[in-house]
Amino acid sequence: MHSIIKQATKAASSSHTAAQAGIVIVGGGLAGLAAAVEALQRTQGSGVTVALLEKEARTGGNSAKASSGINGAGTQTQRKLGINDTVAALETDTLRSARGEGSSVLVERLAQDSAGAVEWLQTQFALDLDVVAQLGGHSVARTHRRPDTPDGRPQPVGWGIVSVLARHLADEPRFRLVAGARVTTLELDGARISGVRYEQDGVTRQLDACAVVLATGGFGGGGEWLKRYAPQLEKLPATNGAFATGDGLQLATAVGAALVGMERVQVHPTGFVRASEPAAHTKFLAAEALRGAGALLLDARGRRFVDELATRDVVTSAINSACGSPDTRATHTGAEDPGLPAAFLLLSQAAADAFGHGALGFYEKMGLVHSAAGLDALAAALRMPRAALEHSLRAHDEVRNANSVDAFGKRVFPQPALNADAAALYFWAVVTPSIHYTMGGLRFDEHAHVLRATDGAPIPGLLAAGEVTGGLHGANRLAGNSLLECVVFGREAGRQAAMLALV
Repeated sequence: MHSIIKQATKAASSSHTAAQAGIVIVGGGLAGLAAAVEALQRTQGSGVTVALLEKEARTGGNSAKASSGINGAGTQTQRKLGINDTVAALETDTLRSARGEGSSVLVERLAQDSAGAVEWLQTQFALDLDVVAQLGGHSVARTHRRPDTPDGRPQPVGWGIVSVLARHLADEPRFRLVAGARVTTLELDGARISGVRYEQDGVTRQLDACAVVLATGGFGGGGEWLKRYAPQLEKLPATNGAFATGDGLQLATAVGAALVGMERVQVHPTGFVRASEPAAHTKFLAAEALRGAGALLLDARGRRFVDELATRDVVTSAINSACGSPDTRATHTGAEDPGLPAAFLLLSQAAADAFGHGALGFYEKMGLVHSAAGLDALAAALRMPRAALEHSLRAHDEVRNANSVDAFGKRVFPQPALNADAAALYFWAVVTPSIHYTMGGLRFDEHAHVLRATDGAPIPGLLAAGEVTGGLHGANRLAGNSLLECVVFGREAGRQAAMLALV
């Protein structure tokens, strides 16, 4: 998968040798790529150049791993599918998920620009974000992702977006990508950011700029920031790449930037546990779209214990409570038990069809998802009483058929849990809560300016977007808002940087 972005990196970096740039972007995930695209578009016809510095060998970051989709309220795709949604509804859902800690100003900007963000990707980059699902914490279906190709191949949404943007940038003559470059210092000219100092191949270099955009991601990959602000989570597995160590926080606080919500670290309820390496620290994310398609969660006794479409913090807490003891914790047959809370994730044939067999087949090939034909085989594979398993699935479907609310408060039942055909396949996996996202970060405003700790004023010349920022998601991020914030605030950072470059 990574070959496309790697090729784009190579093409972009080999054609430029200049030591200066009008705009510098630090970080090559979706926020950084979106900022670069927007800055170049806003400076067309000028001599302004854009340099993107990425410490890894290729762009993409954690954005490339995103699998559930990007939110949009009132999009053309929703209208075509007959889905009624509003900006106000997305604002309400986001603020409710934030548990009273999200910035209403930032959330309003995110929601207002959401349809435009999705349609920007669809129209300018021909991305087929045509599958729309209702995920946890949402009042309506609004999370857009890509369908399988006609020949059944999966199209991961995060990978698709970042690879297309990277290819686009590789053809821009005013763009330069510097891979393997670790930024160490933000340079100042008085109170204004004037460029960066970075290390590449053992050599320290300096790059001047009229604006710097930080898009370095969060700190869920471990390191000093996680140890300082969420030490209780250090031993948990994580879905992040090891590169997510909060580099941008270090750079910005050194020049006086404010931090907000740093103790708010999101633990995703469903990281896949692979039978061959159950204790592995890095987990492959079991996309929330699985539960959006109708996947259920069961303990080792075959009992449901939560509304699978509740917000991530609620589902995580439920797994920790219901699946933490040896007799309730899900494990693979014969595999080492890491001793962490874990649940079984189960899809009926209808749920698997709704999710898409391209992505599901990919999970199967990786040894993350397994299948069983019929309830007898499923109960044997999960090592639980068939009667208990059937009771849980049948009770779910009875409430679904009655269009009612179940004992866990669940109101949305995407697909039946029981297969109509007794011989049809069920698909299952073992999942465990895993560090996924850091809601805390640099305090910023709706125009992507990084704010000072002393007086709350913008630091001249310094912008930020994506997971490096804080205050938007409050105590809990709503599913599908991460890719959205990268596009909305990445583009805004690019616009603001372009304005500074054209002065």
